[in-house]
Amino acid sequence: MAAQNRPTPPPEPETAEEYVDRGNRYSRNGVYERAIADYTAAIEMDAACADAWFNRGVSWYEVGDYQQSIDDLTEAIRLDPDDDNYYSRRSLSYLFNDQPDEAQADMDTSEEIRLRSWA
Repeated sequence: MAAQNRPTPPPEPETAEEYVDRGNRYSRNGVYERAIADYTAAIEMDAACADAWFNRGVSWYEVGDYQQSIDDLTEAIRLDPDDDNYYSRRSLSYLFNDQPDEAQADMDTSEEIRLRSWA
């Protein structure tokens, strides 16, 4: 019987960006626990990587841990306060965490940033 050809797995990530990239692949496939682990590894390597905080926050949202999502998205916003997408995603977590006023404030901020970028 012939051996099946199996693809060679990619090498283990060596940088924060590589962990974020692999985490994004896991996230796109709905494997959020593994995505969270990769984003955590990226954060441990580079705590200033706003994308890692943002993506981990989105993954926490996807698994229903809205407070953890809010915490991570808040850190992403602290690191990069001009990314409108960070606010709009945190708004969803606030909404599902029964914090409608905070959700509305984030949507307003997101819109303000978008309008400034068009000006």
